[in-house]
Amino acid sequence: MSPQTARAVNLGGAAAPRFSPEAAKAAGLRLVRPVRSRARKAPFVVVVLTVLSVGLVGLIVMSTVLQAQSFEAQRLNRQAAELETQQQLLSREVDKLQSPANVARRAIAYGMVPNTNPAFLRLSDGKVLGKPEAAKPGNTNIRSVTP
Repeated sequence: MSPQTARAVNLGGAAAPRFSPEAAKAAGLRLVRPVRSRARKAPFVVVVLTVLSVGLVGLIVMSTVLQAQSFEAQRLNRQAAELETQQQLLSREVDKLQSPANVARRAIAYGMVPNTNPAFLRLSDGKVLGKPEAAKPGNTNIRSVTP
């Protein structure tokens, strides 16, 4: 049993007296300076600055990419509008060329002759309606043909 334990037992369980430096030396204890645990600031600052730098560079890159995409979208919208206008012009031209008056005028220009006495076929029984006659070259009296 150690001397301190023996003293505590001799006192009848009363509170043990404070440790004296001699008793601590006898027990093999020695006084140690308090350890100051202080983290270094440099690694923390480096990590924070790195995170901020990467974030700012990321924002700049993202902004640049979005701006480039915006310009590309604007260019494509402009091109789509031009193509739509061109499509409308071509559609009008096709409608004009397909009009009955234009087809008749071009047919006459190719030497075709309009038939003033047409005949029709009934598809259900194949019967010819009307009296078919050949068209005569001098007969170009069509009202719908106007240049």
